[in-house]
Amino acid sequence: MTENLIDDVGTRYIRQIQQQKIELTILKSQLADALRDRDASRDQARAQSGAMAILLDSLLASLRPYGFSRKKFLAAVRKAALAVPSHGPDALQHAVLFDVSNKILRRPATRSHASIAARLS
Repeated sequence: MTENLIDDVGTRYIRQIQQQKIELTILKSQLADALRDRDASRDQARAQSGAMAILLDSLLASLRPYGFSRKKFLAAVRKAALAVPSHGPDALQHAVLFDVSNKILRRPATRSHASIAARLS
């Protein structure tokens, strides 16, 4: 009788340990997902702020006494866009450069570039 009771207690503890291992594995997976999301958000914010800095520098470089030179602004943005990588988290800068430069120039964004920006964000 006591052997059966000891086996029952041992089995209960083994099942409890197994359940805790499963819960720990799930928590580790959730933590890894949260860290990955945090890193992606940080990379996206860094890319957006980098693109905005490029646009601000381009706008300041193209200022004239009574406005700004659209040609100088576009040339500076295009030159900066050539230096931005096409892959990875910094590739988001292309969409930001396109959208915001069109807002500055008061031109509507085309569907293809707007869809790229929506897909990347």
